[in-house]
Amino acid sequence: MKKTFTTALAATALFGLTACSGGGSASGTKLIPEKATMLVGIDVGGLTKSKLYTDNKAMMEAAPEAKEAMDAAKACNIDIEKMGSILIGTDAAQPKPNVTAVITGEGIGVEANLTCIAEKAKEKSGKAPFTVEGKELKMEGDDGVGYIVDDKTVVIATSGWAAATKELIDGKGKSAADGPNKDLFGRADQSKHIWFSGLLPAEAAGQLKGSPAEGLKDISGSMDLSNGVAFTVTAGAESAEKAEEMKKQAEEQFGMVKGMAGLFGVPAGVVDSVKFDTKDNAISVSAKASAEDIKAIQEGAGKMMGGGMGGGMGGPPMDAPPMGDMPADPVAGADDAAAEDAPADDAAEAAE
Repeated sequence: MKKTFTTALAATALFGLTACSGGGSASGTKLIPEKATMLVGIDVGGLTKSKLYTDNKAMMEAAPEAKEAMDAAKACNIDIEKMGSILIGTDAAQPKPNVTAVITGEGIGVEANLTCIAEKAKEKSGKAPFTVEGKELKMEGDDGVGYIVDDKTVVIATSGWAAATKELIDGKGKSAADGPNKDLFGRADQSKHIWFSGLLPAEAAGQLKGSPAEGLKDISGSMDLSNGVAFTVTAGAESAEKAEEMKKQAEEQFGMVKGMAGLFGVPAGVVDSVKFDTKDNAISVSAKASAEDIKAIQEGAGKMMGGGMGGGMGGPPMDAPPMGDMPADPVAGADDAAAEDAPADDAAEAAE
């Protein structure tokens, strides 16, 4: 089966990220074509230094595929815990979106390292996701191309954006940093571990018709995982009045359900952290949960699952019969009765 661009990108990102300072930022945006309508930045290096990662590292390493990937990366002189960043730009076009991804880090553009990455991927799947030919990476299946910018930067683009991306690498053309959506892209806090910003895809906008969220035009947000999770999501509405109306509806709906959060083990502090706000024609929601909060939620969920929402919430275990007079094995009793009737049935058949 032919590997798609996303598979090749995933393989490259998985084995090819190394240390760099900061996450996917505005500097990488200069290598994303101007027609991009959505940007996503991931500070992978920062994520591996977060408390959320360190607290769950042992569980991740216990997964065979994750361990295999980390071992393969080390064999190519790449330390997973010194990863850098990924910046992805797309036009979200359907059925096949155009995409450019900028991957940065020490040694990511070194040919020997890239060749090692491709060989390790081939050992795993039987086919290399790309081959190194000079300063280009030829993707398996001709689904895009990669460019070695320097020893610290590799850019991968789908076929539709290959020419425009190459122009930007050569210092020509117009990038997303100067394109029509530059102000929108700047709305997200790009210093966070994960951030995104862009126009709402037409398909997603269509699904909102008839709902209170109908009319949303764009969306942006960021997530900080330094100690737990803290996120902010902002959406642009048709007008400031529409944004205020949506905020009121959101606050009313949240007010009706937040009292139930405690039943699911969600700490009161997490519930109280949820805030709705508006600025001009944009509505935003933010919330946060500390590492301790997340642990409490996980433990509460575990108790609910273990008790079948019975014993875990203070009631009797769901697998215990409510009355002591019930037969221990009603099915076995039915089998005994059937066995007793069998001789009579056989005699009747013989008489016939």
